[in-house]
Amino acid sequence: MKTQSGMTNFKRKYALLGGLISLACQPVAANAAGMAGFFDAEEGVNIVGLGVGAVPDYQGSDDSTGGAAPVARYYFSGERYVYLLGPQLSVNLIDDKVFQFGPMFMYRFGRDDDVDDSVVKRMAEIDDAVEAGVFVAASYAMNQDDPRERLVFSADLLDDVSDTHDGWISTAGVKYWMPISRAVVAHIGGGFAYASDDYAQTYFGVNGADVALFPSLGATPYNAEGGLQDYRITAGLVMHLSPDWHLGAGLRYQELQGDAKDSPIVDERGDSTQMIYGLGLGYVWQ
Repeated sequence: MKTQSGMTNFKRKYALLGGLISLACQPVAANAAGMAGFFDAEEGVNIVGLGVGAVPDYQGSDDSTGGAAPVARYYFSGERYVYLLGPQLSVNLIDDKVFQFGPMFMYRFGRDDDVDDSVVKRMAEIDDAVEAGVFVAASYAMNQDDPRERLVFSADLLDDVSDTHDGWISTAGVKYWMPISRAVVAHIGGGFAYASDDYAQTYFGVNGADVALFPSLGATPYNAEGGLQDYRITAGLVMHLSPDWHLGAGLRYQELQGDAKDSPIVDERGDSTQMIYGLGLGYVWQ
């Protein structure tokens, strides 16, 4: 497990809240912490926005932290676009109304002594990670009279290219968007994350001097293996304030699984149930 110093509380909030905007708004692709995109009901338009809300203090924490993060999407050729979601950047290379595919990059912030938990803050710090990979998504219209009603499938795979966790993580999910009225659209969905041994060990393992912080381990390190990391359920609403301005509210319930759930970092100092919620405001244009 690599270490670093000087990571600010602002950076942690920015990283975790990067996906919060998407929970409050429309999905268009996939992201690394099981996140989706922004204003898919407004397909083919550019957007800038801001999300605010609360997320877990770190992966597996029972404390929450608040903050804000930006989002921007720009169409540069037909259906092709560049999409920034907090610390995540993706580029759709396919000019198609249904399918999206392309490279994805994630700047994943680590864990340092800014966390609230008195034990976890004393653990060896984890460096920020840079991850690179691909995403794929498909959006199917369910109602020819109202294109806002659709089913969206998404998946991504990201690999560490920074020598921080030396592993990979993949997420997949589905969301159903349904118009409630002319001004309001709702969604419900679900998904999961699957990670490598190296990823799990970095964020949920306990070894070296950290073992002494958890008396229940005795002198035995906790080696976390990869596999299913979590499953999640999402729900949200989007209100069209005007043709240009849109306001959303979203919630994600996430339940850690396997060795991530059983880690003393989670089982003794945190909570396997993770909640993310907040609001997003976006401006769109052609």
